[in-house]
Amino acid sequence: MSVEDRITELEIQLAHTQRTCDQLNEIVTQMSIDAQRRDREMSRMVGQLKDLKSKVDEQGPSLEDEKPPHY
Repeated sequence: MSVEDRITELEIQLAHTQRTCDQLNEIVTQMSIDAQRRDREMSRMVGQLKDLKSKVDEQGPSLEDEKPPHY
């Protein structure tokens, strides 16, 4: 194999490696965006759950403390 052939082969491999790195970077970027969206959604849901719990607590004794009617 000549030096030119070896250089050409290395350039081809480098091009494939660069393309793979670009694709992986796109995937990581998209996953980061998705994770941030899920974090915001989770924070919103936690806030809603806390609000709901405080409203239930304001209404008096919890239904969990009451015995079912068949007891």
